[in-house]
Amino acid sequence: REQEIKSTAMERAPLLGEAPRARVRMLLARVGGLAAVALLVVAALPGRWQSGGGPSQLLSLPLSLAPVEDAGTMQTPHNHVLYSDWRGTSLESTDAWSFSHNWEGSVDIQEREQIVVKQPTLELSKRTKPPPVSDTAERLTAQYLVKLDGEWKPGQAAALLDTLDDLCSTSVSSKGSPASNCHMHQPTSWLIADERLVDDVHRSHHGQSIKVAKRALDYATSRGATLNGQEGNVVSRRLSFAVMRVVTDWGAHKPVVEQILKRRFGAQLKVDPGYSELTSVTTYEDGDRFQDFKSPEVLFMLEAWSLMPPTMYNVAGLKYVTRRQQGLDHPLYGATTAVSWPTNLDHSYQEYMDYSFNNDGYTSRHLFIHEKTHFFWGRHWGKALKDEWEEQGKWHDKDGGGTWGTPMTTAFTSDYGASNNPDEDLAECMAAYVLHPVLLEARAPKKKAFIAKHIARGITHLERPEVTSIVPNDSPYRRWPASLSDVKIHVTGAPEEDKQVRVSMQVQVGEGWHSPVHAEVSLAGPSGGSRKLKLYPDAQAGGEEGIDGVVTLGATETFSKLYEKGFWSASQIKIMDKLGNERWVKVGEYSWRLYLNNQLGAAWPARYLKESLKLDKSVEFDSVAQVDYPVLTATIRYQQTAAPIKEQNAVWMRLAAKESGRHDTWKSAGSSEYSYPIWQDGNCVKDAGSTDGTCTVTWKLSPNAPKGSYYVSMLNLEDSVANVRQQFFTLQKSGWTCCGRVGNTPDDEAPVFVELDDCSDAASGDICVDPDLTPPELDRSSVSASFEPGAQVDGSGTLVVDFSARDDKAGISTISYRVMDPQGFSHTGYLEHENSDGATYHGDATAWKTYTLHVKLPRGSPPGQWRVESLDIRNKAGNRKHNQFTLRGWQLMNSLCNSS
Repeated sequence: REQEIKSTAMERAPLLGEAPRARVRMLLARVGGLAAVALLVVAALPGRWQSGGGPSQLLSLPLSLAPVEDAGTMQTPHNHVLYSDWRGTSLESTDAWSFSHNWEGSVDIQEREQIVVKQPTLELSKRTKPPPVSDTAERLTAQYLVKLDGEWKPGQAAALLDTLDDLCSTSVSSKGSPASNCHMHQPTSWLIADERLVDDVHRSHHGQSIKVAKRALDYATSRGATLNGQEGNVVSRRLSFAVMRVVTDWGAHKPVVEQILKRRFGAQLKVDPGYSELTSVTTYEDGDRFQDFKSPEVLFMLEAWSLMPPTMYNVAGLKYVTRRQQGLDHPLYGATTAVSWPTNLDHSYQEYMDYSFNNDGYTSRHLFIHEKTHFFWGRHWGKALKDEWEEQGKWHDKDGGGTWGTPMTTAFTSDYGASNNPDEDLAECMAAYVLHPVLLEARAPKKKAFIAKHIARGITHLERPEVTSIVPNDSPYRRWPASLSDVKIHVTGAPEEDKQVRVSMQVQVGEGWHSPVHAEVSLAGPSGGSRKLKLYPDAQAGGEEGIDGVVTLGATETFSKLYEKGFWSASQIKIMDKLGNERWVKVGEYSWRLYLNNQLGAAWPARYLKESLKLDKSVEFDSVAQVDYPVLTATIRYQQTAAPIKEQNAVWMRLAAKESGRHDTWKSAGSSEYSYPIWQDGNCVKDAGSTDGTCTVTWKLSPNAPKGSYYVSMLNLEDSVANVRQQFFTLQKSGWTCCGRVGNTPDDEAPVFVELDDCSDAASGDICVDPDLTPPELDRSSVSASFEPGAQVDGSGTLVVDFSARDDKAGISTISYRVMDPQGFSHTGYLEHENSDGATYHGDATAWKTYTLHVKLPRGSPPGQWRVESLDIRNKAGNRKHNQFTLRGWQLMNSLCNSS
């Protein structure tokens, strides 16, 4: 038997290239309880392989895998050496009962120690003397009907005039007077307030009195400065954003928004040719798949693009900015946030979904910068610049067809940038350069220097935190999470049985204390389906501490016999520590193969039965709040096609609302400018003796929910093995079949509407609401941060953030936060309080209430200034407000650039 195996190996050895005859070594393995012989072929490699090489040069044996399907007879294992090269050795063995894949090697990443980012040193030069206040005040009144109240210094008055000129002055695309361009037809009086103001500005109820925060006027006009020895001019965009809120009525006055977009950025919201023509070469949809932007959304756009270097204000091809209908996934890319089409049309477009805005304000600004950068990559930058950028990230096109890889594992600002291609990497880094410059400096300083030199043209962005606390640490942990080695995958189970899947890998943490690590692997089925594996330290191999500097991570899970048959792929392994640091290892740097020999495997999802959706309303009573609240219940019929439906949470739906169900209001931004469709999951029950069944989802709404026509915008059915089918509900015309939708989605169905009227207008006995259409209010001056250290000065302890907030009707519910460490990494989460959940508020919703946020910091946390980045506060009616405390309006420009 040994001689037979040796002979087979010698026959296959020439397939490994011109290497000499292979050496053969026998290994005994136990496979499924049966003695089996595993074969390891180690080639004596020529010199060019011994010194390493790119993934395109891998020694590979492209053997097809055909497991024996007769489970009734003991079968001889099939042993394949997939490769033996600079990465290590990959050995595979399979029979009817088992599959194993062992990779013995390590990723030599040479990215171990973090760069410590020092606080910038900014020295200001003496400012140029501005004109007298009287001269500036006269011009403000003549051009904008603005009257200065109270005490104004010459520089402050000049800053306000410069800001209004920048936003409102006449241009080719804005041909009216400056006052008409910004709709300033009535006199207003402006007063400087020496206090923290939400949005840095406050307008009286009648709209004629404006208070602007004194801090917003600091550095609002360009002045000389030196940053870390580099001379230039520093300017803050904070006043510009405050004035922008006033002249656009916080984004609600779309004509002013349009003129700023056209004049400053060369883009517009109005789609002149119509949506059918615009999407004719992309998704081919009519206008009923799109809607108007909400007011806060266009403000995020204006602010984000204004923060970009002026050289990036305009880009060829970006003409239209569109907003998809609320509550819908993208028809091609599913649950994505935004899509750009930079090269499809001469006058092309971007599209944004709910996911762009219903998280937090940072995400929204990030996406606008990210998506605009794609147009520069696709339309503006030449091959030489792209090649140089690709070299920064060691990117290489592995097959010449757009399959990109990189050996780098930490020099990225996000998982998304690390897992895709150089275009996405640059878009993520550009957003970080503007919004999170410290993070980019810590993770990828060479990429930051590249952007500063070639793209930003010397413009450097600074962060100016308002609320901070110092965290001491005598022994900070400065290492990236350890890289991986020795991935082992073992699958057992007959073709008609569920499979036991065991995955383990080792990470080389080295000697001494380390921040505990774990790993995540996202799996994708051969044609659909997905599953995430989380690997934690193996207690039998030393747990979190490991043995001799090696930690073993593992996961053992049961995969149903109904999961799709074939190879389940993993493009990347993400290794994380308790400090939030991450390492991303792409599949080109290690070996991953997981095969499920499932004879009963299914890839076809359950079917939504056409026009079976029903939506009903009822009412329930809260005995504590002593108030009725509306309840909406949706039911659908489904049909099982292969695998059974999930036992729990098999269906989710989004509940949206419009002002009315009429077609003429369908393109509106929804029933509220500050709320979004409500996601809710539910369960399904199959009829006795049938493949059909019923799914039910219930929403308990606030008694102060917006009035309007409520409807289910989309649903998502999932079976027990993660196959998914979706259904959209819109007013799109019958017969429009879009672009091969994700999830086998059929044509849209018309929405089923349920009306919730204002109780002041409703007939007696009707289920109604008392609408709350405004977000909660934060007392900005109440926000403070402090640190409670642990027993040792090792970075462990609790960051405590106190603040006061209130609502005018519905009451505060969800509060999310971002805090930033000295290395620029954002730590996010939610603040749990007694009114976090439920449809009604218990207590006086209008009273100021103090909230305390506790953020636990582990041992090894970065020492220095921790910052409160933002608080996003939502009320029971769904209205939300983004409050930002790390201000990103500062730019330092060298002598080559001018202030915008």
